Amino acid sequence: MRIFVDDGSTNIKLAWVEDGAVKTLISPNSFKPEWSMTLQGLTDATIPASANYEIDGEKYSFDQLSPDAVRTTETRYQYSDVNVVAIHHALIQSGIAPQPVDIVVTLPLGEYLDENDQPNLANIERKKNNVRRAVTVQGRENFTIRKVSVLPESVPAGFDVLKDL
Repeated sequence: MRIFVDDGSTNIKLAWVEDGAVKTLISPNSFKPEWSMTLQGLTDATIPASANYEIDGEKYSFDQLSPDAVRTTETRYQYSDVNVVAIHHALIQSGIAPQPVDIVVTLPLGEYLDENDQPNLANIERKKNNVRRAVTVQGRENFTIRKVSVLPESVPAGFDVLKDL
């Protein structure tokens, strides 16, 4: 399955085709270091209510209200643990069954292009390597990122406009 991911600084936006129809999802980026408490075992639920993630030994949880949320509005976010966790969180929120997936992600133009306005292959490879890292999800199956393609942020947004010219 191929999933298009606009992994911007404030939200992750997903688009994919399911049963011939285009589906979309917007998932906010708000993650704090460390895990949040789960209520698993206290209710009949078999899946924890919280969203706790681990990547390379670091733990994060989704928390829209935490003052400790990691800032995602800086360039370094594009290559960070939280970027990968946010992508996996959005994938889980999509309702798609966890499975190996191919994804298309974005980089801001300033990161995608070099000083000669050519694709910055080092940054593109850095982004691919970052997104390919495994994320575990507490109490749930997780997605495996099989293949990563990278596009500049502004190009996908312009496709609808350009196709009508």
